[in-house]
Amino acid sequence: MKKPVKIGLWLLGLAMLGLLGLWLEHERAKARLAAFKADLIAKGEKLAIADHVPKLPPALSNAAPDFIAAANRLTELKAEWQPARMRMVAPGKARVTWRQAELPTNVESDIWPFIIAHVEDNRPLLAELAAALERPEMVFNLDYSKSFLLRLPHLSKARLAANTFANAVLVDLRTGQTNEAFTNLLVAVRSQRLFREPLLISQLVRFAGLAFVHQVTWEALQHSAWAEPDLHQWQREWEACELGDCWLSAISMERGMISHVFDECRAKPGRMPDFGINSAWPSPGSGSFFKSVIDEPSHALRTATGFFFVMGWTGWFSFPDERWMLENQQVWHEGHRRMIRQSSLREAEAWMSAKRGSLVPPPAYLRFLSSQALPAMDKAHRKLASAEAVRRLTVTAIALHRHRLKHGKFPESLSALVPEFLAEVPRDFMDGQPLRYRLEPDGQFRLWSVGEDFKDDGGDATTSGASSTNPFDWLKGRDWVWPQPANEAEVAAFHAELEAKRAAAAKPPPPMVPGWPGMIPPGMTPPGTPSPALPP
Repeated sequence: MKKPVKIGLWLLGLAMLGLLGLWLEHERAKARLAAFKADLIAKGEKLAIADHVPKLPPALSNAAPDFIAAANRLTELKAEWQPARMRMVAPGKARVTWRQAELPTNVESDIWPFIIAHVEDNRPLLAELAAALERPEMVFNLDYSKSFLLRLPHLSKARLAANTFANAVLVDLRTGQTNEAFTNLLVAVRSQRLFREPLLISQLVRFAGLAFVHQVTWEALQHSAWAEPDLHQWQREWEACELGDCWLSAISMERGMISHVFDECRAKPGRMPDFGINSAWPSPGSGSFFKSVIDEPSHALRTATGFFFVMGWTGWFSFPDERWMLENQQVWHEGHRRMIRQSSLREAEAWMSAKRGSLVPPPAYLRFLSSQALPAMDKAHRKLASAEAVRRLTVTAIALHRHRLKHGKFPESLSALVPEFLAEVPRDFMDGQPLRYRLEPDGQFRLWSVGEDFKDDGGDATTSGASSTNPFDWLKGRDWVWPQPANEAEVAAFHAELEAKRAAAAKPPPPMVPGWPGMIPPGMTPPGTPSPALPP
């Protein structure tokens, strides 16, 4: 046999051995991932999207179709006319919005006419929404198999409905329609209680809706029209507005969807951009690769490198990448379960940090997709903790007002609420300890959570890190202190500040004179003008 033929056969053999080795490594990586998934399933974890799809209830029990039919016809109130409910005007002090004869902003001197007109226009639709929400369940018929490509237009409508109900309560309180205010608040809380959709984005929208309803619940508690049974009904709705189980279902669905994305991207790498994945895979509209070799060789090199990397990821790297993703998600899931079971964000974060520190990460180049998905998980659990802490504060505040209505004063301690008004002393979801409470010398109360720093500052509502547009944001306080009503002087000072902003915005700009280039204000020297001679 001639030497060139022998060399060719040797090279062919080596190539085949290389391909065999690559195939074997592909199968080993695939098997290791499958074994890890099987172990999770054996422990009771549900990894597929189908495991978490809610069953559609009978039509007569499902509020969703009629709810969305009415919500789709609601009209939007312009952002500049949206009322600031429970607007903080000083540390720990909020303006009672419905008490204001005029409701100014930094743009308008009084937005009440716009709010009232908007609510009255939507009254019939609010009645339709209330009728739909009499049903026991609300499940939207969604195609969850589309994973993150699922379209969710109903979320914006659910948020709009919560906001419109909240505005209706404000208008009802202002106009003395207390029966309507009572009913609208009850329905607003119920709308969030029934919204149990197992999607992370849906639960985040739900938390936004709960914030609207929490604000207007605070507003309603400042009215004297209620009897103790009225507040009891609100409290029952808030207590039934469970967040933990819905959140666990949502993050389990999230895990199933991410695994689906791994499968889709392995099978069709060109779909990566569809899921928002930043890859170097050439897009159809990027032009001819061979043309770019001549015109833009550096771009062609990057494209070729990205192409071979993505091919390597689909065949080999994606399996350890997905396993790393699942390992982190499992810590996340177990940490959330501990947080909900023990009512303590602090304990759960410490546990998750220790667990993640014990994981051995694969090399960075193997964490292509997981490196883009994992950062979104880091702070999401704090959204749940914040919403649950506020919910517990709201329930406790209602119980405190029930005690005052029945016994003529607020209690000396939260334990005095048990068992007449609460089943047990409420716990702070941030650190697992009882919510902090103090009866003040003036007969009012101070109720607070320690907040995200887990440090009890004695009910100090001083804010840090709040935005300039909301400098007294109570959830940016050293402690999260349930607001007390601001006095007339504090409200007047805030309104004067808004008036000054309106005046500054309405002040006409200085007149302009011809200059270079274009127009320049008077008194400014145009560029290129010689400096005047200095006096001798």
